[in-house]
Amino acid sequence: MQIKRSIILGLVIIAMFCAGCSEKDTGNITPGAEEVVSEGPLNSTEWNNKGVDLFVAGRAEEALGAYDKATEIDPQNVYAWYNKGIAYSYLGRYEEALQAYNRTTEIDPEDANAWHTKAGALNDLGRYEEAIEALDKAIELDPQFAYAWYNKGTMLDKLGRTDEAQVCYDKAKELGYSA
Repeated sequence: MQIKRSIILGLVIIAMFCAGCSEKDTGNITPGAEEVVSEGPLNSTEWNNKGVDLFVAGRAEEALGAYDKATEIDPQNVYAWYNKGIAYSYLGRYEEALQAYNRTTEIDPEDANAWHTKAGALNDLGRYEEAIEALDKAIELDPQFAYAWYNKGTMLDKLGRTDEAQVCYDKAKELGYSA
């Protein structure tokens, strides 16, 4: 559950960043976004941004369609793949989320956050050992990633490895994480 909340919070932050604003009316699509289609074909980034707007407006299924368009136009659009994973996770479609996160980590294997969210999908699928491996990669890339340390502890706890889990919880706390 902690990972899912983090994913949703992360998407909202990404949405605000991608849209280039600090405040957003989450009840509506960005003004003019619906009409932009009639002005000409969208590029991959524009489809991704439209997907973010749709997701934030509570239209996750439609957002997936926009992310699909973005990745069809540019199969290397790491942001669209990442956002697709978030939307699939939100909809409880964890296998599809994992596929999107796998693609994300293939395109950008140095993105600690992508490995962290991949671990979330693996957790949701009950694949805790693989989730730990993904979290290890996130921590290798960003040793200061407190939330990854905490979530690794959670996975270890689920496997009954309480001593190892406590080491991770302590490290997360040392880095400023508070549950």
